[in-house]
Amino acid sequence: MTSESLAAGRVLPEALSRWNTRVEEEVRRLALPPTTQLGQMAAYHLGWVDVDGRPAGTGGGKRLRPSLCLWAAAACGAEPERALPVAAAIELIHNFTLVHDDIQDGDLLRRGRPTVWSVWGQAQGINAGDGLFALAVRSALSCPEAAGVLVDATIEVIEGQCLDLQHEGRLDGSLQAYFRLVEAKTGALFGASLEAGAVVAGATPEVRRKLRQAGRLLGTAFQLRDDWLGVWGDPDLTGKSRDGDLERRKLGYPVVAAHAAADESRRRELERLYETEGGGAATRIRRLLEELGGAAATASAPMERAAEAVAVIEDCAFAGERTQEFVDVAHHVAERSR
Repeated sequence: MTSESLAAGRVLPEALSRWNTRVEEEVRRLALPPTTQLGQMAAYHLGWVDVDGRPAGTGGGKRLRPSLCLWAAAACGAEPERALPVAAAIELIHNFTLVHDDIQDGDLLRRGRPTVWSVWGQAQGINAGDGLFALAVRSALSCPEAAGVLVDATIEVIEGQCLDLQHEGRLDGSLQAYFRLVEAKTGALFGASLEAGAVVAGATPEVRRKLRQAGRLLGTAFQLRDDWLGVWGDPDLTGKSRDGDLERRKLGYPVVAAHAAADESRRRELERLYETEGGGAATRIRRLLEELGGAAATASAPMERAAEAVAVIEDCAFAGERTQEFVDVAHHVAERSR
């Protein structure tokens, strides 16, 4: 990966911005009327209206996963428009997981605004997430085979979230266990996004397998960067506190990697702090992370996984411009600031 590509990765690649408007239009077409309770909550989460239902803009989020679906369809020789219903379904599935994640994590902010559950309560937040998932399935059924890919991935994502909650507050797993969790929680939907685009295009099983593999690696890179941003990111850019993950004792990569690299005394101290509630434990965990290398110690990990994803795509022998587009996306994922 060249230094020019690294620099390009810090801005939104054209391969991600190209279809944003069409994905937005398709998701809006599928949406429930904002005059209904469910429709209003979904529209609020998607950034279209404010708490009172007044128009608020063109929405939020990166739309990375649906863009990967459309990119894969194009790379496999299909018109991206054919994959739009499936891409919109992917965006809705992703947002369903975010609504439920906010409830499970107790997050009060999402994209700089109060979360759905913090406005309407946990029970209604669950309803909002369920509604988004139902809309996603209805749209994905435009291509039943692709719908199967997405539903299977969603089951894996939920299992990954179960593991994440199970390990919260416990620092007793290995790096290998962490990567298994992340591949399920985040990698599965990335992999399904690329594979679903290939399914719409009628790609061979081998190409589908490679795209799924590349997506899972890219999703892992995304989560590694997300974990890093959760500890050292700029709150003005991420829209979240940099203390939230440590206060909740999330099993993030900086902590897991520090635990694996620490000497015996510091390892035991990290474990003890992870089992301690309040009392400034989060501050002491951050101090230990700094002593063990700080932000620099784990900053390169996302790029390593992104490079592995690029190698898989290069093996697919797509047209040169398509491969370069994926390289740009991979760099963006591994180096993003929000």
